[in-house]
Amino acid sequence: MFEGRGEHLEALIATLNAVLLEPNYVPSKILMASLILKINFISAAPVARCLLCDALRIEPTNRMAWYYLGLTHKADGRITDAADCFQAASLLEESDPIETFSSMI
Repeated sequence: MFEGRGEHLEALIATLNAVLLEPNYVPSKILMASLILKINFISAAPVARCLLCDALRIEPTNRMAWYYLGLTHKADGRITDAADCFQAASLLEESDPIETFSSMI
């Protein structure tokens, strides 16, 4: 809700609580990293990268984690690494079903 209202700092605090509550929940890790990038919290960029790498360790085929990791590398000036991440995200997006499998049950 906070993010939808543009309250990025409040959303970051809420996702921090979510990550502390459930450290292996990938969507919270990705959301927290994306908020760090949106706020442009430069000193926390290594934290965002760590969150995304951890999310990919848990769920290596998560296209959004690859996408945001690409944005993190791009912000750091690591263009080759960013391109590799964006390519991985693009390939995973092509293989995503139009509708989630769980909604078909």
